[in-house]
Amino acid sequence: MRYVLVCPDDFLFRLLRGAPTQGEPPLYIVEGRALRARIARRGGAAMAGSLEDPALYRRAFRNGRETALVAVPLARRERILEALRAAAPQAPLVVLKDDARALDPAVASATALPTAAIAERVIQPELERAALRARADRLRAHFAAAERLLIMMQDDPDPDAIASALALRAFLGRNKASAPIATFGGVTRPENRALVKILEIEVEEIKARAIDDYDMIAMVDVQPSFFEERFGTVDLVIDHHPEEGPVRAHFKDIRPAYGATSTIMTEYLRAAEVKITQKLATALLYGIKSDTLHLERGGTKADMEAFAFLYMLANHNALRRIERPELPNEALEVLALGISRRQLVQGVLFSHLGPIAHVDLIPQFADFFLQVEGVEWSVLSGIVGGELHISVRNVGYLRSAGEVVRAAFGDLGGAGGHRAMAKAVIRLKEWRADVGEASADAIQHGIMERFLRALKG
Repeated sequence: MRYVLVCPDDFLFRLLRGAPTQGEPPLYIVEGRALRARIARRGGAAMAGSLEDPALYRRAFRNGRETALVAVPLARRERILEALRAAAPQAPLVVLKDDARALDPAVASATALPTAAIAERVIQPELERAALRARADRLRAHFAAAERLLIMMQDDPDPDAIASALALRAFLGRNKASAPIATFGGVTRPENRALVKILEIEVEEIKARAIDDYDMIAMVDVQPSFFEERFGTVDLVIDHHPEEGPVRAHFKDIRPAYGATSTIMTEYLRAAEVKITQKLATALLYGIKSDTLHLERGGTKADMEAFAFLYMLANHNALRRIERPELPNEALEVLALGISRRQLVQGVLFSHLGPIAHVDLIPQFADFFLQVEGVEWSVLSGIVGGELHISVRNVGYLRSAGEVVRAAFGDLGGAGGHRAMAKAVIRLKEWRADVGEASADAIQHGIMERFLRALKG
């Protein structure tokens, strides 16, 4: 089926020329033979005549059911629509309009398309893409002189961080030798280990002194204030977490409204027209899925657009293997302990797991306990290597988890996060200095007391 495009001049032809179409090329209805001839010379099909004459439309429409797009002056719109409807009463009509006047209800099957919608859906995205492309060019120019670039992630990086680091390396046209992906801590969570294993992503665990071996440093999904190690001014920070403090960087792109840093990196790759391999698409898609809980937690329009774009490029067999990693037997014992220690107070489920081998079990079980009936918040804690780790989850429509966790534990250690998920990491010696006893019962009681006070505040 072809479309019929009605406009006195060649505005629609210039707007839509070269746009992909399904079926036959559109037929342009214009006023003036010279204009019809000009469109024809440029490869378009056109008819000319008075737009207020039903006879013109009887010649244009083959079966009277073709969809017509009408872009005409307001003063003539009703007369033109009446003529068109007289010739093709069953044709679906789309009317491009930039005024507030409603369409005549007598004109059946007519849909109004505000010109503002074109600006929102076409022009604005292109302006944003152009600005991002210019920024991408500046970033590439900045890093071009660096012989060795270090791409840093947080300790025990999550899928969003790993995928974003891989994307930054691809964006800069680097390889693992000239731009290693590194962390001060290892990758511990089962699904994260499955990610790097199945997609063959090399993550280096380095010491703080190693940063002096690199010409430039970039950080993804993390900010310098997160680290205990002191950094000077780094070259780049790309993150979606709220700014915890002044970020000293030559370039920074921090977007707390976004659900994942992987979304930001997907936008950079598309703006710079970098080929996204299946491996990279799979990592980025999983980064978005994991940080937004399949777009259910903190997902924005940008996250959804990136998700849809990557979905067609990703390896979904690999994704299924990553998302269902093997659960070690000892994890079941930890879960049993957590269930036995659970306390539900005012919709908040608390459980302290005590000393555990893998820190990743704490956020995993925080997600799990959120499924319990009557639970709106889950607060799980455990001790790993002399530190108290606290993971917090909520159902998403309550107070920001990050704000509550900062209010509850920010004076003792690192604390923060998003609306629906947050964490705190506190050295046991700091906990003992403030709270006193560090037995399992005392820790759980102390966490409950602080968290509930912050929640009410």
